[in-house]
Amino acid sequence: MLIGSYTATIDDKSRLRLPARFRRDLPETVDNTYYITSYTGTCAKIYPLPVWERIAQKFLESPRMHPLKVKLQKITSYYGSLSEMDPQGRILIPADLREDAQLSGDVRVSGQYDHLEVWNEQNLRSDVRAALLTPEEWEKAADEMGF
Repeated sequence: MLIGSYTATIDDKSRLRLPARFRRDLPETVDNTYYITSYTGTCAKIYPLPVWERIAQKFLESPRMHPLKVKLQKITSYYGSLSEMDPQGRILIPADLREDAQLSGDVRVSGQYDHLEVWNEQNLRSDVRAALLTPEEWEKAADEMGF
């Protein structure tokens, strides 16, 4: 399971060196291939190829032309790229996504259980601080989700 958050660096060749903890915990993939994409352009999502294939299969299910499905497919294809992880644990982040998500130098890699997110550190901090739960939301989470 991919959990936690670690600092990493995107080098001058646009490669992200994944933190060792995540390299150990990533599920096996054919040829070390991953799908890198985004839903919003604010962060990169790194999916082991089998995980992404399960998500992509939903695009083929009815209704195929649902407006939200078409929009999501367009966005994930625009930002999307297959990338192989090299033996040093580095993976290339697509240029358009790096630019839009402001990913360069030191970044934050966050585990999302079955995939990873790569964030600009300041943007992630702002996003997290804006999303802190209120006491009422905590109570609702406890009641509805058992937290």
